[in-house]
Amino acid sequence: MSEVHRFFFPFTGKVKTQLKIVKKKDGSTGLIKPSNVKKFEKEMRKHLSIAFPTELRPLHGYIEFTLNHYTKYKRDSSGLLVPEQYAQFDLDNLLKTVQDCFQPYKKKFTKYNEDGTTKKTEKGNDSYEWIELEAGIISNDKFVYRDTSNWIPVEDKVDEGIEVFVRLMAEEELFKAVIPLGTIKTYTINI
Repeated sequence: MSEVHRFFFPFTGKVKTQLKIVKKKDGSTGLIKPSNVKKFEKEMRKHLSIAFPTELRPLHGYIEFTLNHYTKYKRDSSGLLVPEQYAQFDLDNLLKTVQDCFQPYKKKFTKYNEDGTTKKTEKGNDSYEWIELEAGIISNDKFVYRDTSNWIPVEDKVDEGIEVFVRLMAEEELFKAVIPLGTIKTYTINI
């Protein structure tokens, strides 16, 4: 039986996880993280450093990542349960943001020549390199072979949060398809 690492974060899902498109000083476009996402990631990394010390990092092997997002619910006009903060709810982006927090913490540093001037790329831009400042719980999200995100409705705001399970899978599990429970109707698509 494989060991499962569980993390719980009292987070209510109010972080908008999409990157913003901005104009840079040189006129080109770029992407930046909104400040609330940076704050969320910083807080999550702080809790992860306590729960999973550096000497236990990174996990090596085939990784399964499961995220349960507990939020208050309401009913829509047809009577179905939906998240109370539906406009800010995006499980795919939340899963990616959380996975990023489990990766190494890296910072971009500008490269300099021996005379102290900034090194330039072939295109004339400043040259830089990424330096790892803290090991991640996972070394790279390319080693996440299975991931799921689930919404779990709760009655009370105090029960809201994000629960994350990280598990190392046995190699044999990679060869087994994940099949949902229920009656299966098969459709063959001819191309």
